[in-house]
Amino acid sequence: MLLAILLVVLLALGLPIYVCLGMVVVVFMGLEGIPVQFLVRGFYAGIDQYPLIAVTGFILVGYLFESAGITDGLIRLVKRLMQSFKAGLAVITIVACAVFAAVTGSGPATVATIGGVMIPAMIAIGYDRKFAGAVSVSGGALGILIPPSNPFLMYGIIASQSIGALFLAGVVPGILMTIALSFTAWLILRMKSKKEDYQGEEIEKVNLKPKDVFLAFWDAKWSLIAIILLLGGIYAGFFTPIEAAEVTVFYTLIVGLFITKRLNAKNIYSALQRTVRLSGTLIILVGAGVAFSRLLTIMHIPQELGNSIGGLSFGKNVILLLIMGVMIFVGTWCETFSQIIILTPIFLPVVMRLGVDPIHFGVLFVVCAEIGFLTPPVGANLFVGMKIAKVSLEEISKSTLPFILTYIIVLLLLVFIPGISMFLPNLVF
Repeated sequence: MLLAILLVVLLALGLPIYVCLGMVVVVFMGLEGIPVQFLVRGFYAGIDQYPLIAVTGFILVGYLFESAGITDGLIRLVKRLMQSFKAGLAVITIVACAVFAAVTGSGPATVATIGGVMIPAMIAIGYDRKFAGAVSVSGGALGILIPPSNPFLMYGIIASQSIGALFLAGVVPGILMTIALSFTAWLILRMKSKKEDYQGEEIEKVNLKPKDVFLAFWDAKWSLIAIILLLGGIYAGFFTPIEAAEVTVFYTLIVGLFITKRLNAKNIYSALQRTVRLSGTLIILVGAGVAFSRLLTIMHIPQELGNSIGGLSFGKNVILLLIMGVMIFVGTWCETFSQIIILTPIFLPVVMRLGVDPIHFGVLFVVCAEIGFLTPPVGANLFVGMKIAKVSLEEISKSTLPFILTYIIVLLLLVFIPGISMFLPNLVF
């Protein structure tokens, strides 16, 4: 209890997460009489992990894609194909976010790239600014569920789980979430269309000919090749996730420099600079998190928590829902990577004792983190979306509530039907 109080107080003071974790470790090392070498060894063990290279690689891929112009054809492809289903721009935005997520694995990057194009387009045909922003931030959260996913990479490192299995486990839930969000957007549009003061319009249905479909795919070829190279290489066994990230970086450089010619020395340097800054922060966080998790193990906190929860008379799913509730609450205040680093060593031993597969728990964890992207005061997607849509944080937060409810409904389905996330990993592994 004292450990939790100290951690909460330090976080409330606004100190960086790694400082809070490090100070807690130092204080309780002294109280428990643990040698100071423990902190050094724990921190070094945390940062000396080969999979961290993949995290840096995928971060760089996301930043380079912003500048290379590779995604323009992808957005046009989704728009042209979705027109044949008479879908509104809102649904097109969500589907475009899902496809873009299959390249970058980043929520805010997805909102910035897709939202930067689609939010003005939705506003131009009469969609409410708040709704346009809410659609983009909600679809953008798919970036961390559909592989490749940086949070899956981080969870795999902390939990010592197969990153390939985690990527596969996110595919079906990602598709399900995309369909559910699209239905929610369609339903909201139907309700709004019945109001006299609503001016928004749905895109007129267009019957695409085979030639049009071919041209649409040809226009998006560089984006599609990137997705095939990245995910196909991993699942076919040609690349590890680390190698796939680095191959995609070089592919993006070649396309951006010599084909689209949108990359130059200035924006490449900017991408490298931002990658070093973010990945450096994450590496320090991981080091402090591993030292913190070892301290928890030495103090038998996960074991005691597991015994306490195991003594409850509730069923496994009820306990799992309680844990999900805690994670969603923490996610409203805590950045995603920090949340994974702090909570994984606490809750993973507990859920494994309940018989929950750690891969399945990783998917549930990431869905909870997606909800955190959509909730103030730390929801990263909200801040990106509100700037593009030019609305206040309060306005976009209210408009996002129906989509948050959709995320929660899908989360409940995943809790009660683990086969949704475990089907592909069990099939392959």
